[in-house]
Amino acid sequence: MIQTLRKFVRARFRLFSGAAGARFGSGVLASLVLVLRVGDAWTQNCEADFPGNLAQGEQIAQRQCAPCHGTNGIAVSAQFPNLAGQLPEYLVKQLKAFRVSPTAKPLRPNPVMTPLVAALTDTDFQDLAAYYSRLAPASGTARNDSRLQLGRKIYTEGNPAEDLPACITCHRPAGTGIRPDFPRLAGQRADYLESQLASWSAVRAKPGKLMTMIVPHLRPEERQAVADYIAQLH
Repeated sequence: MIQTLRKFVRARFRLFSGAAGARFGSGVLASLVLVLRVGDAWTQNCEADFPGNLAQGEQIAQRQCAPCHGTNGIAVSAQFPNLAGQLPEYLVKQLKAFRVSPTAKPLRPNPVMTPLVAALTDTDFQDLAAYYSRLAPASGTARNDSRLQLGRKIYTEGNPAEDLPACITCHRPAGTGIRPDFPRLAGQRADYLESQLASWSAVRAKPGKLMTMIVPHLRPEERQAVADYIAQLH
């Protein structure tokens, strides 16, 4: 049932993201996202414990991931994401996206991550995801408290005048995300979040993806503000 719901909603996204350049009529995007949120919330409530060898995941993490993502999953700089407490299914999905296949380029080309994941198996991905998902997430702060009011508005209400849905729809009130598709955002550094939003269209945009259709509706000052607001969620 839930898979059918997802296919229906994503088919609607592909339909509405055609030649008009992802400009939606008022309320269409928000309504479709709400349908997906209900389905994924149901899935999360029924989700079985994520399988994986934590000890093996820790060994791989300390050997290959710690130089950038820290010994405890808290990144050494805002250039890299914090992995501690991230949803495991999302971690596996992103690791696979960095991988080169015999017939296609990686979905997320990266000069550092692509060669690193080339040496890892799907089982390694599972073990890493299980390990990182069980670490205590970071506790962050806003860079500028004066932005929090606007950031809260964008996160919780969106901007209907610009067809911008609320972030809370997919990422939950506390930024904890929805398994398996929507990542945890709480605890990421504001600089990292803003940089990902600013570069999304150029680096990660794919036709039909939710964020590909949402990001163009964010103004620069809204990106800054919502990044600050998310960073201080816990």
